[in-house]
Amino acid sequence: MKRIVIIILLVMHSNSFGQELDGVWMSYNNRIVDKNEQYTSGQEGFILDFTNNTFGHIGSDSVVTFKRRKNTLRIVGFDKRIPIKVFQNDSIEFPPSGNMISVFHKLDLEASHDIAEKTIIKFLIRNKFDSMYEFLDVEFSSEQFWLDKMFGRKEGRLNLVNNTWKDDDGYWYLKEINNVYFLIFAPGQIEEKHIFQILEMNENRMKLKPLQDRAFYPKRLTELRPSIK
Repeated sequence: MKRIVIIILLVMHSNSFGQELDGVWMSYNNRIVDKNEQYTSGQEGFILDFTNNTFGHIGSDSVVTFKRRKNTLRIVGFDKRIPIKVFQNDSIEFPPSGNMISVFHKLDLEASHDIAEKTIIKFLIRNKFDSMYEFLDVEFSSEQFWLDKMFGRKEGRLNLVNNTWKDDDGYWYLKEINNVYFLIFAPGQIEEKHIFQILEMNENRMKLKPLQDRAFYPKRLTELRPSIK
C-alpha cells in the first residue's frame, strides 16, 4: 500500500505546475472536448517561447510578452490569467476554448540548418511535385492567397493551387523559428493546417518532419520530390 501511495505522489509531482519550462513550444494536434458537439479547427499554431517569454503565432511575426507564475500565464497588456496544465516535458494544455483544448509540444530546434528562405521558396514555386499522399496534386504559387487578396489583407499566405479539387485552392507559407523553417499549408479552404518542420533539402528533395498531418491519416507526408520532367 505504501508503495502505491509513493508512486501516486511521484506521478503528481511529475505533473507539477511549478516545474521549469524552457525552449519553444507550439500548439498542434489539439484535442476536442466533446466530439458530439460542434467544434472548429484553426486554433493550432500558437507559439510559447519560454526562453524569451513571448507568445505568438506561426501566421504572424507579432509577439506579446507573458509572465509565468506557478500554474498560470499572464499576457502583458491583458488582465486575464491563463491556467495551464504541464505534463512533464511532453505537453502543455490550455483550458478549453470553443470545445477545443490547445495542446503545446516542445519543438526540437537544436539541429538548425543553413537553408536560406529564398532557396526554400525557389524550390517550392519552381518545381512541380509528385502527388502528395498518392493522390493530391498541388502547386506552390508565388501569388497572394486569393481569399486574403479579396479581403485586402496583408498576410504572408500564398496561393496553393489544387489540381485535384478544382476551384478549391488553399494556401501555404513559411515560418522561421531560431533558424529553423516550418512549412504550413492547407490544400483547401476549410481543411485543417498541415504543419511540417523542414529538416533538410537539396535540389532533389525536401525532407519534412510531420507535426500536424492527420487529414489523410494513416498516410503522412515526409518529403517533397520534384516530378521527373
